[in-house]
Amino acid sequence: MPIQKIKIFLTPFCEATPACLLVMLQGNIWLATVGHLQKAVETGFITGAGVLILSLFTHRWFGNKYLVAGITGGMCFIADLLMHPTHFGGFTTEAIVTGTFTAIISLVANFVGKKLFIHGRARLTKGQIKD
Repeated sequence: MPIQKIKIFLTPFCEATPACLLVMLQGNIWLATVGHLQKAVETGFITGAGVLILSLFTHRWFGNKYLVAGITGGMCFIADLLMHPTHFGGFTTEAIVTGTFTAIISLVANFVGKKLFIHGRARLTKGQIKD
């Protein structure tokens, strides 16, 4: 059970942190400073903590990858809005872009992760049958 809770926290953290950093820097990673990384890690931490707290109430939404991506993106939007002012556009523009980017990363990670897992499992099963 504790391992599952750690995974519930780490997954959104690892999706939100790079999304926040890239959007904050507007794609130019050469401008990154320790301050930028700190803000991105704090945003990822708040996102992971928010998803973890929501998971304490219900586990039903974990089965739907689109809902998980939406919740992760929404939590990242809230975290980004709380952590720092926008670097472009209106008051919420950067937070909206960061949340959207996090949701896209979540969906891509879900699709790619399942493909790799199924492929690796198939290779493992073939290796066991030969022996």
